[in-house]
Amino acid sequence: MGGCIKFLFRSLSIIVALIAIGIGYLKFNDVHRQKFFAKFLNQISDPSNTAIMDIRCNQLLKHSNVKGHVLEIGSGTGINFPCIHNNTDILSYTGIEPNIHTYPYFYQFIKQYQDIPFPIRLSNDSATDMYEIPSNSMDTVIMTLVLCSVPDPLPEKVLREAHRVLKAGGKFLFFEHMSANYETNPTIYGFQRMIEPIWSIVGDGCRFKPITNYFDSMKQVYTTVEYQLTKLPIPLFFVRDAVKGQLIK
Repeated sequence: MGGCIKFLFRSLSIIVALIAIGIGYLKFNDVHRQKFFAKFLNQISDPSNTAIMDIRCNQLLKHSNVKGHVLEIGSGTGINFPCIHNNTDILSYTGIEPNIHTYPYFYQFIKQYQDIPFPIRLSNDSATDMYEIPSNSMDTVIMTLVLCSVPDPLPEKVLREAHRVLKAGGKFLFFEHMSANYETNPTIYGFQRMIEPIWSIVGDGCRFKPITNYFDSMKQVYTTVEYQLTKLPIPLFFVRDAVKGQLIK
């Protein structure tokens, strides 16, 4: 019995050590971390997850909300295309995605849609400085599950840059996960703080942050700031807190 326990303990130690080595490698190698994250993102982006896609397609990106020249900040692997691929009110689509290793997954994913009625362009510009996009040129900006990966204090710069490129009356539609509330859910909040160093490496910089603070800071910039707290219908209990809403220029 003692030998079995020792064997299990050694095996567990080896597994933990290998995980630590792998995470350390990802931390110091940007290219491999981005490749890993692109593959990981592609695997977890599941269009058959009806609960998540209901939030994306029926609550946030319904056709009446998305029109004209559309900009998506953080286009990733194209997981929002089930919502917009047949939207005839869209004139063009530009996806801002600094991680170029997601591009093959993006184009492979959207191949299944033969009826896309608008041109598509991807750019690896930073969302803090979208210099290729003229001011007042976009009708709709989309951003889903992105801000957690934008280091402080840059999220406010992203929101201001989106304001610059939007036309008057244009909409910025967002859906983001956020940190748990310390006062109402201290256990989850504490767990998030504990795992954040590893989570940020695996998640390509994603951290648990009070995302609503960024939107509140835009109340003097946008004419309308609207959002509501929600829960992500996913098994990972520590990333369920989320917010969805819109900013109107």
